[in-house]
Amino acid sequence: MKRREFLWKSTALVGVAAESGNASSALKGVQATRVSSGKEAANPPEDRLGWFRDAKFGMFIHWGPYSVLGGEWRGKQLPIPGRGELPYMQDDDVENIMLGLRIPLADYREVARQFNPVKFDAQRWVRMVKATGMKYMVITGKHEDGFAMFHSKVSKYNIVDWTPFKRDPLKELSEACRQEGIRFCVYYNQPHDFEDPNAYYNDWDFHGSKRNYEKYWEGKVKPQVRELLTGYGPLGIMWFDDLSYTSQQAQQMVDLVRSLQPRCLMDERVRSISGQGPVGDYAELGDRELPSGVLQEYFEAPQTLNQSWGYNKFDDTWKPPREVIHQLVEVVSKGGNYLLDVGATGEGTFPPAAVDILEKVGAWMGLNGESIYGTSASPFEELSWGRCTVKGEKLYLHVFEWPQDGVLSLGGLKNEVKKAYLLLDSSRALEFSRDEGRVSVQLPGKPVGEYDTVVVLEIAGKPEVDPPVVVQKGSSPIKLDYVTAVTEGKAMKRHAEGGGYHISQWDDPQDSITWRMRIDQPRRYQVWITYAAWKEWEGGKYRVSVGSASLEATVFDTGGYCFYLLPCEPGFHYQTVNIGSVDLSEAAEYKLTIRPASRVGHNLMYFKSIELIPEKTPVPLS
Repeated sequence: MKRREFLWKSTALVGVAAESGNASSALKGVQATRVSSGKEAANPPEDRLGWFRDAKFGMFIHWGPYSVLGGEWRGKQLPIPGRGELPYMQDDDVENIMLGLRIPLADYREVARQFNPVKFDAQRWVRMVKATGMKYMVITGKHEDGFAMFHSKVSKYNIVDWTPFKRDPLKELSEACRQEGIRFCVYYNQPHDFEDPNAYYNDWDFHGSKRNYEKYWEGKVKPQVRELLTGYGPLGIMWFDDLSYTSQQAQQMVDLVRSLQPRCLMDERVRSISGQGPVGDYAELGDRELPSGVLQEYFEAPQTLNQSWGYNKFDDTWKPPREVIHQLVEVVSKGGNYLLDVGATGEGTFPPAAVDILEKVGAWMGLNGESIYGTSASPFEELSWGRCTVKGEKLYLHVFEWPQDGVLSLGGLKNEVKKAYLLLDSSRALEFSRDEGRVSVQLPGKPVGEYDTVVVLEIAGKPEVDPPVVVQKGSSPIKLDYVTAVTEGKAMKRHAEGGGYHISQWDDPQDSITWRMRIDQPRRYQVWITYAAWKEWEGGKYRVSVGSASLEATVFDTGGYCFYLLPCEPGFHYQTVNIGSVDLSEAAEYKLTIRPASRVGHNLMYFKSIELIPEKTPVPLS
C-alpha cells in the first residue's frame, strides 16, 4: 500500500532511467497520455457488482517474507509514529522493509528462505473473517518484494519452491473460503518488483543496469496474473495496486481478467499512472481515506487495524472496536465498502490484540448486520448524533452520541413514518412525533449496546429528504462543494485520483449541480470557481445562476491531471478563477445552479467548488 508512494518513487524511477541512458524510453507512452480526453468508465453491470454492493465489509491481509522481520532487520527498525523517519519511507510501510532499509536482494532472499509459517491454518483464518462479519477476503499474492505467496510456475521465488513450508496458502485459503461462503480475492502489485532486474525501483542491487520493463511485464506480471485467475477458482476481486505505467498496460490487464474471469471485479488501481485508460469496476479511495460526503460511484475504503499494513511487532496503536465500527458505518453510509487490513505474522497467525478487536466487532455485526449488509447511502447530508443507512423502506439510524435529552431529531424527511423501534428489540415500539418537517424519536433511558445503538424507522416509500441548506456565518464567504450539492442528469460525485473529490461526467444543459444557501448579509458577492480541465475541453461554456442573476463563463485548460513522473505538480491541476459578481439584495434563501450552457460533447470540467466572497460595501436595499 501504496499509491501515495509515487511521489518519492518517481525520483528513483527517473534516476534509474537516466543512469541507464534510457530516460526517454522510461517515459515513452506515459507522456503521450498526459493530455487526453479524460474519459471515465461508468460503473459495471449490476450483475457483476451486485455481491460487492451487498457485502460492505471485507478483510485485507498483508503477508509475506516481510512478516518474518516484523519491521526490523539487523537492529534497524522501521519508523512508527513518534520514532523518527527514514529516507524514502512512510511510518507504516513494513511490507516494503526491503526498500526502506535497502536490504540487498541476496539477504532478503535468505529471509524468504526462513519463511515457514507452521501455525498457518486456512480454515481458522477464514472462520475468523466470517465471525467478524466480513463477506470477502483480499490476500497478497505478490507484493513489491517480488515474492509469490502461491505456487507460481513463472518464478521459483515463491512460497512452495523457495521456503521450507512447501505449501500453497492461497490454494488452501481459496478452498476454505468456498466452504465458508466467503468471496476469495487476490492482491497483486503489477508495476513494481524488487526481485526482478527488469522492473524499476531496486536501484541498490541493480544500480545503473539497463532494464527491459516489457520483459518483466510480459514474462512475469501477465503470466502470474493468469496463474491466479486460472488456478484458484472464481475470484471475487483481482485487487491491483500502485497503478500500471501506461494506458496500454492497463488495458492489457483488464482484457486478461475479462477473458479469463468475466465476473471478477477489479479496483481502479489497475488504471495507468497517468490517470487515464480503463479504471476498473469501482473506485478505490486512498490509503486510510474516509469520504466526507456521499459519493455517486461505488467505492471501497482500505483501512488498517493499527498503523501498519504488514505485521509490525513494534506497532501497538490498535483501533478500539468502537472506532472500527464507526468507520465501517461511516463508509457504508457514504455509499461504499470498508476493507480492514490486518498483518499476519511470520508464523501464520494474527496478533492476539487484533483477534480480540475482531471478535468484538464480529459480536456487534452478529446483532446489527441487518443495518449494514445490502444497504445504500444515507439521504441526509449530516447528522449530529451519528449516521444513517437505508434498505428499502427502512432507515437505520446509527446513534454514536446519545442525545442528552433522550430525543433523536431528524430534519428534512418528507416520508410518512409508520413505525420506530430499536433494531435489537423490534417488539418495543418507540414513540415519535413530527413537527414542521422534523421527526423526533423518544429514545430509551440509555444506549442499547456499547458502540452503536441502531434505531429503525419504517417509512412509506423510498426516502425523500429536503436538500441541505448551506447557511452563511455572519459576513463570511460561502463555499459550496460536492458534499452539499444536488446533482441532476449525468453529473456525478466522484473520488479524484490522487485524493479528494470532485463532480464530473456532465456535458449537457440537462446535467446540473445545485445548492440551497441562506444569505445573512445582503451585498455584492464575487463568484470564484475551482476546477480542473484538459486542453481538449477548453472553450466549453457554462452558466451559473443565483436567484435572478446569471453569469456565463468559458472553461480553460488548467493542465488536467499530472502524474508523478513528469515535471509538474502531481494530481489534478485545479485552478480557481473569478467569473464575475452577483448582487444578492435580500437576506433570504437562494438557489445556485451550474450547468453547461450548451452540449459540449465531452466532460465540461472536473468541478471542485464554487465560492461567493462578499464585498465590503453592502448592496442598497430596494
